[in-house]
Amino acid sequence: MKITGNQRGTSLIELMIVILILMIILTAVFEVINVAQQRTTTEQSKLDMFQQGREFMDQMSRDLHQAGYPSPRNFLGTGVLTASPVSNDLKTAVGIVKVSDGDLWFEGDVDGSGSVSVVRYHLDTSTTNGCPCLKRSQLPKISANPYSGQTTESYQVEVQGVQNTSIFSAFAWGATGTPVTLPIDFSGNANTMATIDTIQAVVTLQAPIQDPKTGIKPVTTLVVTAKLNNCSQAASGFAMSCQ
Repeated sequence: MKITGNQRGTSLIELMIVILILMIILTAVFEVINVAQQRTTTEQSKLDMFQQGREFMDQMSRDLHQAGYPSPRNFLGTGVLTASPVSNDLKTAVGIVKVSDGDLWFEGDVDGSGSVSVVRYHLDTSTTNGCPCLKRSQLPKISANPYSGQTTESYQVEVQGVQNTSIFSAFAWGATGTPVTLPIDFSGNANTMATIDTIQAVVTLQAPIQDPKTGIKPVTTLVVTAKLNNCSQAASGFAMSCQ
């Protein structure tokens, strides 16, 4: 083949320009892929956070619907309740035991086993091991004072990244649902305790991973409101009392 003077190869400068353009294009492509991966990780983190919080709130709602069951009404005439006072008997649940901003205690057959459990929810405000976090304890009731005589709680972490400190609220029976001033407990505020028919929990959670676009960790708030199905043994003569 004859090569004329007008034909020539690609120069080194032209090759370098092509390589530079390719590098710029590849850098842009990889940056898009990296951002997409970060967004996917962030969205998965948000989904995990929401699911974890939702499962926790559902668990709490189910537990509260069993608070106070079985009551002394379920044992009328049987002679099986032998502890004195009857609220100390391990076979019967007193209902709500304590409510504060970060604690909720109650008794009930929460797992359908026929046995009364002492259930406690607690806000751990420490900053280690994924906390601030909400924890749950469930132990068998013993024949002792519901507030001061039960077995020391054994907590398990249920949900992490909790941002708010006022978790629990209580409302007295009635059309207006009057908010109850907290904290209250079974021994020190018996009359008020026997008026409570609704418990509400509000939890604000923060994901552990920042959004790559905003640089902010996503936050979500979940609310659960549970009406109490069963009566309270805290005091007699009130709307929610076991008569």
